Amino acid sequence: MADRKNRLLMGIVVLFSLSGCEDENPVASYTYSPPPNVGDGWTTGSLQSVGMKENYISTIARNVNNGEYTEVHSVLIVKDDKLVFEEYWPGHDFGFADVKYHGAYVRFDRDRRHNTHSATKSITSALAGIAIQRGSLHSVSDSIFAYLPNHQSLRNHGRERITIDHALTMATGLEWNEWGVAVTSSQNDLMQFNGSADPIQYLLSKSIAAEPGTHFSYNGGTVDLLGVIIANAEETSLPAFSDKALFRPLGITNYAWQTLSPSGITCAHGDIYITPRDMAKVGYLFLKNGVWNGVQLIPSEWVQQSTRNHISPGVSWADGYGYLWWIKTYRSGGVEYNAFRADGWGGQQIIVFAGLNMVVVFTGANYVTEAPCDQIVERYILASVR
Repeated sequence: MADRKNRLLMGIVVLFSLSGCEDENPVASYTYSPPPNVGDGWTTGSLQSVGMKENYISTIARNVNNGEYTEVHSVLIVKDDKLVFEEYWPGHDFGFADVKYHGAYVRFDRDRRHNTHSATKSITSALAGIAIQRGSLHSVSDSIFAYLPNHQSLRNHGRERITIDHALTMATGLEWNEWGVAVTSSQNDLMQFNGSADPIQYLLSKSIAAEPGTHFSYNGGTVDLLGVIIANAEETSLPAFSDKALFRPLGITNYAWQTLSPSGITCAHGDIYITPRDMAKVGYLFLKNGVWNGVQLIPSEWVQQSTRNHISPGVSWADGYGYLWWIKTYRSGGVEYNAFRADGWGGQQIIVFAGLNMVVVFTGANYVTEAPCDQIVERYILASVR
């Protein structure tokens, strides 16, 4: 009996010690300080300088620190052309083999790249707009087959009516079960697409289940198709084009596209690794109608087309869908705030509030739990600017 009591006491001591572990349970206290200027193109400032209430924003950090919000890795706020909030927390990197999709437990910071998952799609949309500006892509009304010389044999059975516009709005009409089957299942179309020797052949061999342009059906394969179309039109690889036309002009150098194996095509539908500060640059570029440092990198018309509602996605977390951007109305204190956002699995978001001149960035690892991003935005960030 005494031995059992000693073991219980020892267990309590161990648990008490673990509860103070710096890595797993950071302390709840928090003192705000403005982000540093590190010479990466961002002008920084304080929350007070842009009229945001510090107590609301500091509460976000305290709630992450005390465990109310778990697996939030970063929150950044750009307001009135200044980076005014930037915090990072330790958490799990992405790991496909784990039941929670958690990899190694790491310390995230401004220099560590994060998997953006499907937020990558909005970057691919930007590249399509730049290609149209350059004239290599002629129009969103073009047939996809105008840029697929190696797949002309599939231009039949209604697939010939699929346009670039349909691919940008997830409305190709192709039969696809990406949202209907577990992501790890070998029966998931995206999994089969990813592992195919010719993913484009796999995608375009699918039957037409709905008239192109009439029905939203989430399909990552069509975004990789767009990546191939852009690369073919520009006669280069998608990573090379993105570096020359988008990332380098934005001062983005710390990034990594992923490649599908065995096909070797660039994964344009997800998983680009990039830093949260650079995610914010993409959002800011769209906030400013395609202009960065006085240079028009993306046509303003493309920004407007990309961020207006083209089709109803039929989901609870968004009100519309543009050109690979989600459209959403947030509500805080009885006020509605219109936004568009890039959205990735696990809580990767770039949210643009044009009416507030504000961009918010999240990264995280809530792959099997609900990410708290919407709650944080409505309860604290929007409340701080009311």
